[in-house]
Parts: sequence; C-alpha cells; structure tokens
Amino acid sequence: MTYSTIIRRALPLFASALALSVGLSVTAHAQTSAPAKAGSYKVINATFACQTTTCDAELWLPKGVARPPIILMAHGFGAQKDWGLLPFAERFVKAGFAVLRFDYRGFGKSGGQPRYVVDGVEHVKDWSSAIDAVRARGDVDGNRLGLWGTSYSGGQVLVVGAERGDAVKAVSAQVPFVSGLQSGLRFPLKYQPLAAWYGLRDLMRGDKEEPLYVPIIAKDQFSALICAECAEGYKALVPPGHEADNKVAARIFMTLPFFRPASSASHIQAPTLVIAAENDGLIPIAGVRDMVKELRRGEYLELKGADHFAPYSGALFEQVVARQTAFFLKTLAVLPR
Repeated sequence: MTYSTIIRRALPLFASALALSVGLSVTAHAQTSAPAKAGSYKVINATFACQTTTCDAELWLPKGVARPPIILMAHGFGAQKDWGLLPFAERFVKAGFAVLRFDYRGFGKSGGQPRYVVDGVEHVKDWSSAIDAVRARGDVDGNRLGLWGTSYSGGQVLVVGAERGDAVKAVSAQVPFVSGLQSGLRFPLKYQPLAAWYGLRDLMRGDKEEPLYVPIIAKDQFSALICAECAEGYKALVPPGHEADNKVAARIFMTLPFFRPASSASHIQAPTLVIAAENDGLIPIAGVRDMVKELRRGEYLELKGADHFAPYSGALFEQVVARQTAFFLKTLAVLPR
C-alpha cells in the first residue's frame, strides 16, 4: 500500500483516528542468563540484500554441528539486534542451533532511507529476505528454519509464518503484537489528538523527506510508547554505554491501525508457540487469546501476573527460554553433536 493510498483512506477517518493511536511493542529487558562458553560458537557477518539496500546481520554458528538448523531473530518496535536478544541467542546456540540476528532497514547499521520508520508491512519484507539469504547458505540447514519474534516482531513472525509456509518450519511469538486497533485503544485519550496530528503531518512528507519524529519514550509525557512498564522497560533494553536515538517517525500513529497480524494466524501451517503476559500494558491479553484459537498447530503459555517486559529477566526469562528451546528442539529436530 502506498503512502498516498493510506492518506486517502486516513483522511475520511480522521475523527476516528483520534482514538486509534499507538500501543506499540518494544522488546527486551536486562536479562540474566548463563553465558555460552566462549569457544562453543563463532559469530560471522551475514549482512544480506533486501529490496534496494542491505540489512545488517550476524550469524552465530555452534561448533561441532554440521549444517545446524537455524533460528531467525529480529527485535520489536524501535530496537536493534544488540538490545536484549543476546541471552536468548546464547541459549539457542548452546542447544545446537545456528542463530541469525538482523536489523530492519532504516535501523542500526542496516541501509535504507528514511531512518527510524516502523512499518510492519515493510519489516515483513525484511524477514522474507532474511529467509531467502539463509536458505542459500551452505553452512546451515535452511530446510530446518524457525522464526523467533517478540512484541512487535512477535506479530510479524505470525505474518511471515503464514506467507512463507514454503520455508518456515516453526514460529515462536513472545508477547506478540496482534492488532493495531486493539493496541491503539490503549493509548491515553489526552494524547490521541496530538498523535493523529503528528501522524498525518509525517505521513504526508513521503519517503524522500526526513520524517517528523516523536520520542519512543518520555516519562509522563507524549511519546510513542506509553504504559506503566514502558519507560523503565525500554531504558533497560539499551545496553550499557550505548546511546540510543530515542525517536521514531510519527507516521506509525496512522499506519499502525491497519496492521493486524492476528488475521494471519489461521494460515500458518507450521507449529507455533505463543507466550503472552497476563498484565501486558501494551498488548491486550484478550486479543492474544483470541488469536491463539485460530492457530492450526498452536501451543500457548500465559504468564500469570506478568507485564510486557517480565519475560526478559529473572525467573520468568528462565521459564520462557527453556520452553522456547524445547519447542525448537522438538520442531526443528536438532541432530546429536
């Protein structure tokens, strides 16, 4: 869908758009994990072509495993591959999987203009390009390929799993974004007119102009992510010593309501594990429960009393990563070393 088409659709709905801002999903928190042994894997550059540019990626290869199955990982809203995914990747590579972590176009060291544009449809294209890239490699088994997504990317892997049934053999969606409308209705009423105003102004700038940016987080102020756990959760996401650009293109306020990964659930052929947080401040749990009912081969774990960032640290992280590792071992059939 082109931006001009979105504008034509958005303008007649301007009044309702005031009630449809963003309850977006960032992913990750400071995590506790036993690190993989230094000599148990190697990391190599795996940057791949995507559309007219490239996506920055790294490939983790477990030592002693010939052509291991592979798990693709990407982050949620506004984040980068180095932010909080490390403990999960280490567990997977220790279990004998290869792991590809990548950044979307416009984020991190990936190419692409304009920068810092969160767009679910475009991110799905990056996932598909990553799949094609790893399936062409000789050092991993592209026929045993799984997807791991969390929060906003947790919704994207549902879409990719449905669209790329030719390649995807397992899908793991953690605290997944399932409906832009449902999440948007969580956005504070007092900020909805401002979100719609910024969103429309940015949407009309187009791809050749610098976007109109808004903060991703701003405690007790207008920003893209607003929930009880958002400010501290996002801060914990950024590694020590790393200065994050706390901004995102405001057009997301207008495009988000049209992105509904839940509609892909019934089309996913692969086994799908969904892990959700009962008290998620960004993702309404009722929508996740409804989505899971549509999965053909679904497994579901609901973390009682947990919020959006709870799965990324402490005892809940241990529970979640153990369940995900077991799921991938079962569905991708890692061969003995």
